[in-house]
Parts: sequence; structure tokens; C-alpha cells
Amino acid sequence: MASSKPAVRHPSHNHPLRSHKAQAEEEIICSGCDLDLIGAAFKCTKSECDYFLHKSCFELPRENRHKSHPEHPLTLLYSPTYESSAFACDACGEYGSGFSYNCSICKYDVHVGCVSMPETVEREGHAHPLTLLYRSPYQKGLIFNCDECHDTVPDNLWSYYCKKCDYGTHLHSCAVEEEPKRGGGGSGNTSRNNGGRSSAASDLSAMLKAQREMERMQIELDMAMQSAKIAKKSRKHMLKMI
Repeated sequence: MASSKPAVRHPSHNHPLRSHKAQAEEEIICSGCDLDLIGAAFKCTKSECDYFLHKSCFELPRENRHKSHPEHPLTLLYSPTYESSAFACDACGEYGSGFSYNCSICKYDVHVGCVSMPETVEREGHAHPLTLLYRSPYQKGLIFNCDECHDTVPDNLWSYYCKKCDYGTHLHSCAVEEEPKRGGGGSGNTSRNNGGRSSAASDLSAMLKAQREMERMQIELDMAMQSAKIAKKSRKHMLKMI
């Protein structure tokens, strides 16, 4: 029996989509933000096509004026335009292969989940709200370490910070990672979902690292061959002059 739900179109996908209420036990990953999908969603009408979107990802505006990049508007991309088919998020530093907000002029890319992070949050164990910063709270070369995991946070990445206590953390939750627990509802943009993204991002990061190493080796080989050709031409020239 055909579904009574009306089909809709989204520019990110070739097939029509229908509304869907995703359950935790389905273990669905959103094809837009690459995060766990529970609750209001859209799914592809083709049974053989495993394409799902959060309702919030489906409704993302095509352009975003964001405080982190006031020089230019950010444009929603449904897939990265780089040769690697991935991008490095300028907010959290992790790789992504799904939707992103992009400035083509500055090669600035942000996960759609990161661009929606609130300007203030509360962290368990800290008395004051933390404020979203778009670069390190420190200047003059001082190193900023996350007060949760104690790893260094690169100067250009976003963080949450309490100036009163000089307390700050990574953009996303960085507590000791356990086996990701599914369930509990939510839109997919909470810190609960970062385990899934981190695992996928780690695999992607390793792949890109290997690809960059191969490219470096190829460049070195090309340079060596070019040097050999130049040396050969020089020897021939010297022989003609004798």
C-alpha cells in the first residue's frame, strides 16, 4: 500500500523524500550533518536508497551571516567542493563530508552543527555560563589548553570560555569517550552525538593524511626526475663545449 505522506524535494538529493520519525533502535545517521538521527526527519522514498535528513538539516537556510566570519556570507554546500571530497571544519577542527557552510573566497568551512552552537552554555561542574569564542582567549603566543581534557586547543578554533575563572573547553564535549549510547531524543546537534562524528572523522582524517603523504612523495619524485633531466641536459651541453 502506498504511503499517504506527501513527497517533497530537497536539492541535496535526486529522489523525493517523505517525512519520517526516526527511532533510536533504527541507528540512523543523517546524510546531511553525519550525526545520529532521532525524531523528526525525512527519508528517501526509494527503498534501496539509505538517505535521511534531520528536519532541521532539511530546513537549513542557503545563506548564513555568522559572527565567526563577518567579512562574507556563508553558503550552504551539500557536499565538499575540494578534491578530497572532505573539508576541515574551521570551528571544531574535525573533518566532514556532508553539509557545510562555506566561504569560497576565504576557503572557510564550518559543520552545519557547529554553526548552530549557542553563544553561551553551561558545563557540569562549573558555576558560570561559558561564552562562545571564535579564536583563542589568549594573546601574545600563550597556549590555551582545554580544562576538561587538557589538550591544546589551536588558536584558530572555537571554544567555550569563562573569563572570570579563566576556564575554557573545546567547542564540543570532550569528556573521556565511552561507547556511544543511543536514544534519549534530541535534534542531533548535541554533544551526545560527537562520538559518532569523532569515529567517522578519525577514519577520514587517517585517509586524508595518507593521501597527503602520497601526494608529498609524488611531488618529491617529480622533483627528483626534473633535477635528473636538468643535470643530463647540463652534461650534454658541457660535452658539446669540449
